[in-house]
Amino acid sequence: MNISADFGITVTDTLRKKEGTLVHKMNPSTSELNQDRVKDIFQEIDFKTNEGFMAVTGGKHLELGDFIENTPIVHVNEIEAIGEGAMELSGIDKDQSTIIVSAGSGTACIHAHKGQYLHASGTGVGGGTVIGLSKLLLNTDDPSEIASLAEKGNESSVDLILQDVVTGPIGQLPPETTAVNFGKVAKNGSNYSREDIAAGIVNLVGQTAARIATSVALMFQASEIVVVGRAPSFNGLKSSLEQAASITGFTPHFPKNGEYASALGAMLVAEKNPPN
Repeated sequence: MNISADFGITVTDTLRKKEGTLVHKMNPSTSELNQDRVKDIFQEIDFKTNEGFMAVTGGKHLELGDFIENTPIVHVNEIEAIGEGAMELSGIDKDQSTIIVSAGSGTACIHAHKGQYLHASGTGVGGGTVIGLSKLLLNTDDPSEIASLAEKGNESSVDLILQDVVTGPIGQLPPETTAVNFGKVAKNGSNYSREDIAAGIVNLVGQTAARIATSVALMFQASEIVVVGRAPSFNGLKSSLEQAASITGFTPHFPKNGEYASALGAMLVAEKNPPN
């Protein structure tokens, strides 16, 4: 059986491929990565008799060596894994110049063109930022609770928007465009709820990712933006990213199963270059 794993900062995504069918599983990532950890994740695999390979990417995957018992390990560069997986899931022609946004704990932007992948930009702002700020400001690091709070809140209660600070239009920007994230919080008489803070956090992260992605897309003259990773599971973040991207004329693609794009890409790359 061919298997793959993407060792992310927060979550380890794994895939099993048997008779053409993919099975996806998630496990919390740990600080240490070794072969005992791999065996714990893939408890159903007998690495002595398994006839397939294990493709790995992310984290400190190089420390696993080239074999786990008799099963060969194929190490795949994370940028190539994300690129291959994202393009496969999106269905976009690989000849098109595309920016892939890997929105996980942080955010990476990858330029994809004709099967070549280049790390173009990125930011430390991502899903991990949502969790971290929520723990500081809302006393919760539960993604489900944060998402629920954000959906009920209004980011404009904490953010200054253009119509708050200027009397006329600025270029093509809509009046509800964010002028200062959390700019209202410091003002006397500001009134906001816990839900509004959550919405503001998610909006901050989504807008930051979108503005970096669209700037890179314009620089590379890319026609498409594809967003993968687990962070878009925050509905508010997905909406904020879409709205911010629309200002520059982009409509991002959010392919189904984007959370395991990197694990899929690692398997695809390994299948193209199988171990001897």
